[in-house]
Amino acid sequence: MSPPRRSRAALLVCCGTLFLGVLDGAALNLALPSLQRDLRLSTAELQWVAASNALVRASLTLPCGAVADRFGRRRMFRLGLAVFVVGSLLCGVSSDAVSLIVSRGVQGAGGALMAPPALALIANLFPGAAERGRALGTWSATAGVSAACGPLVGGVLVQAAGWRSVFWVGIGGALLLAVGTRLLPAGVVAGPPRRLDGLGNTLAALVLVGFTFALIDGANRGWTSPAVLVAVAVSVAAAAGYLPAARRRPDPVLDPAHLAVPALRGAVLTAVVAYLALGGFTFVNTFYLQQVRGFSPLATGVLTLPATLGTLVLANVSGRLVGRGRGRVLATVGHLSFVASMTLLAVVVTVDAWLPLLLVGYLLLGAGMGLVNPPATNTAVNSLPRERAGVASAITSASRQIGTNLGVAVLGAVVVSVLAASGQPTGDIARVAAEAGDDFSTALRVAYGLVAVVAAASAWATWRLLRPPAVKEVVATHLTAAPATTTPVR
Repeated sequence: MSPPRRSRAALLVCCGTLFLGVLDGAALNLALPSLQRDLRLSTAELQWVAASNALVRASLTLPCGAVADRFGRRRMFRLGLAVFVVGSLLCGVSSDAVSLIVSRGVQGAGGALMAPPALALIANLFPGAAERGRALGTWSATAGVSAACGPLVGGVLVQAAGWRSVFWVGIGGALLLAVGTRLLPAGVVAGPPRRLDGLGNTLAALVLVGFTFALIDGANRGWTSPAVLVAVAVSVAAAAGYLPAARRRPDPVLDPAHLAVPALRGAVLTAVVAYLALGGFTFVNTFYLQQVRGFSPLATGVLTLPATLGTLVLANVSGRLVGRGRGRVLATVGHLSFVASMTLLAVVVTVDAWLPLLLVGYLLLGAGMGLVNPPATNTAVNSLPRERAGVASAITSASRQIGTNLGVAVLGAVVVSVLAASGQPTGDIARVAAEAGDDFSTALRVAYGLVAVVAAASAWATWRLLRPPAVKEVVATHLTAAPATTTPVR
């Protein structure tokens, strides 16, 4: 196989694992109502099932990027596939909330091991700016398309074989992709290995876990309950302690200097907000369509096809244009598409909303995903020197997972809080949605309105942060700051 063809085949393998990981979570959301009935989960337990994978991935992605640079990217990529298979197997045989939440976390650990080396390998397989832009566009489009396809795939699987089938399909896909890892280069970074930052990793994980616990359990236990207040205190203390700890280390897990880069901050913000919108929407919309409107899992998946089509079409367009320096415009327009989608849904969602209007809202959401993914990834990877592609890719991957985690936690908390304020019990969100559709629709409108406001603010910030001069200045600054540390990758 010629080098160009081998590189393209390796790109497909890397994108395949991304597709598999994102698809798994998106498909599972379609199964949440039946899963809740089968395992008798509370609303909080259901949120943890939906969020635990992304939470673990977000917590481990940055250190896993350093591990991959140290021990070889292909080796860690294969290990990640193996861990993902084990986690999927455990999910498929889970019989209670705790085992399923832990198993989803194991899946997340596998994803954290795969994502940073995959994106770093892509960045080094395609050294030219134009071809790298197209390759990163393909990767980013894969993330959006898999997230958009998840509900349809999940609907088919749940309707045909039950919620456990979502995990069996993931096992088969992972085993198939494992064969293709022979096409990947070893990805060993020459020179001094990056040291692992145990303290920094722990503090970052405490911030994410504490904040997520407070959001999910605060809506159910009460915002002033002792457990929630302790979680908030731990999260705030860990966040406050991270900066001085990072300054004392030569190679922290997340260098504060990286986030001083305007372009990288813009890419992170774009990824977080995009996946907050998609992750939160997918979580709550499942209950709206299945429980409030009475659609089957398969029909629910079919109704989300506009989001899939919007992502498919515009991800391809965005992937091509991002290599021509149009990332700033694409990302901003993508955010505005989120604003339009969430605003429309916040207005029209009722127990008998006209379906064509809902489908337009879904289409706009998918269009936003297709537009923002390629510029977010391309900007992040290109805002740091090539030898730091592993760091940039890990930051991008972690940002997506943080956004997904926040979407489930924040929109779930908003819906539960509004339902509680209306006097509805919140322990079984599926039953409340089925029996109190008007109150549930009101809660959805509040949640969607909040996302619209966040997306509007993000559109303004993205336009300012992704200015081309800022990107050039940043790249030049980092290149001159460490010209002698260039580390070849084999």
